[in-house]
Parts: sequence; C-alpha cells; structure tokens
Amino acid sequence: MYPAGRIPDLLQAFVKFLGGAPDEMDAFAQLLPSERGPTLKIDVCYCGGKLQVANDLVRPLRALKPEEDRVKTVSYLEAQAAGGFLLAPIAHFQTNLFLRELNGAAIAAIAMAINNAPATCRVIIVPLRGAVSRVGLSDTAFALRQPGYEIDIAGVWSAPAAKADVVRWVQATRDNLQPFAHGVYVNQLGDTSDQLVRAAYGPNYARLVEVKKKYDPNNVLRLNQNIKPT
Repeated sequence: MYPAGRIPDLLQAFVKFLGGAPDEMDAFAQLLPSERGPTLKIDVCYCGGKLQVANDLVRPLRALKPEEDRVKTVSYLEAQAAGGFLLAPIAHFQTNLFLRELNGAAIAAIAMAINNAPATCRVIIVPLRGAVSRVGLSDTAFALRQPGYEIDIAGVWSAPAAKADVVRWVQATRDNLQPFAHGVYVNQLGDTSDQLVRAAYGPNYARLVEVKKKYDPNNVLRLNQNIKPT
C-alpha cells in the first residue's frame, strides 16, 4: 500500500514491473479513495516456490517506498481468504473494459476518475498475460487473448440513497475510458446489452450464435450475458 498521491507515476512503475515479471509472478492493482487522496494498493502472488526469487522480483515495488508491506509466504487457503471471497454479500455495481496497454493518456483518465470517486468506489487493474495470452483467439469462446489489462470499475453501498451516485460514477468512468478499450470481460459486467455481449466475445460471437441455435433455440438459458439464437 502506497501513500496518497503519485498515482500516474506509481501506475507507470506497476506496468514496468509486470513487463519484466515471469509467469510465476502476478499482480493486480487497486485504486482507492481516501481522506488523504487516492491511494494505490498492489496485491502480488508468486507461485514459483523459491522465496529468494520472489523477494528479488518484488524489489522494484518495495523501492517505490510503500507505507505498508504485508507480503509474506502464505498457504494457498490463506491467499484465497485474503482476497475477500469469504465476506458477506453486499450491494454493488461494477463494469469493466479491456485495454491492450496502459499508456499515459489511459493512466491520466484513470487517475482523474479516482480523484472524483465516491468513498466506496474503486478501480481494479487486472493484467491478462502469460498462459492466457498464448491461446489462439478462436480456440475457445473467450476472446481476450492479447496481453492487456482488465479495468474493473466498481462501487458498493449500504444505504439505498447512495446507489445512484455509485452507479453514475461507475458508468461515467467506463464512458471516459471507452476510447482506449478493445473489449470487455464478461464475468464482471453489472449490466447487460447486446452491444456488451458482442464486445465480450468479439470475433467468436457469430460461432456462439450458431451453437446457441443448435442447443438452445428457445433461449431457455437466458439469465446471463445472453447470446440470442438469432
């Protein structure tokens, strides 16, 4: 966790860190509002088995002078629990975009968005790299096979009156980042439309329509990011 401020410089350093990281080292970044200003949190995971190699790899992140460093060796179960997957459900809205690169203009747009975010919102930057980017585009339904970044834009609320501000910020941030986008990640869409579904599956969409027409012509399985059998 880094002190408030320096968001553009920290994100550029994050991109550089990933550029030199092997498959065994992965990381994602979270931009969080705070009373002191936006802060950056980087979660790292090394599964290569050699502690010294792991420490050498994260040295560039430690050189950026974090104010908090909780990186340590943990079991697989502890790592999963630390991700918050065991927490109680909470009302939230999120969407996302896929960016092939985090260039200066995209970083500036993300930094501006988090500067104006409600206190319960965040931007999560998830790299898509390594093995996932070494599968052919048409080999599976999943179309995000080029290296890049999933930009997850999310917010939560406990009082119903706060919902409108959260949804408005999430949608506005998505719209501002749209010029940099090359698709969406289907599992992180809080709303749906034909346009979003087509963006999620890209050039594989037409083939999926044919599969749908064959196995579900009446669209029984439709409570999803729906591919219509037409």
